[in-house]
Amino acid sequence: MTTLIEVLDTAVKIGLGAGITAVVTYWHAKQKAKTESAKEYEKRHRTLLEQVANQIEVVNHVYLKNWALAVEFVRVRSQNEEWPQERWSKLDAVKEELFSAFSEFTSAESKLLLINETEAYKKTRELGDAIVKFARMNLKARTHLEEREMIEIRDNIRVIRDELYKTLSSSYQTNFT
Repeated sequence: MTTLIEVLDTAVKIGLGAGITAVVTYWHAKQKAKTESAKEYEKRHRTLLEQVANQIEVVNHVYLKNWALAVEFVRVRSQNEEWPQERWSKLDAVKEELFSAFSEFTSAESKLLLINETEAYKKTRELGDAIVKFARMNLKARTHLEEREMIEIRDNIRVIRDELYKTLSSSYQTNFT
């Protein structure tokens, strides 16, 4: 015959087992939710970094078109020839395109700030400032400008761009889980 103590002993063991199971299940569910949240954040973070890279490349592409036209002008002028008016018109159009493309650049900067990528933001600002400085050059007034100077400007901007991409790549590799 079963005594009251045996029944209580069994009830306590069952209750204790259920309590432990409940605690472990709760802890496991909480950890799983944390991991899934971190994975989702990581995925969103990487998506934003990819968008930033694309937006920066839009500006970079237009800047390079501008640079190529400027180099063409410097080469023509170095041969004491007149640069055709349609090429000036093309340069003006590319400068307008660059101005319009800078909205992509500012969007990229805001995304970097949003995800707290301050180092990448600083490099983006540095790249933007270098491109703006180049774009503001008045080619007509700069009669002493040589092709090697144009190459130095391009190489300087390329170095800043490469540093930016190293920073973005490092952040892209970050694992939040």
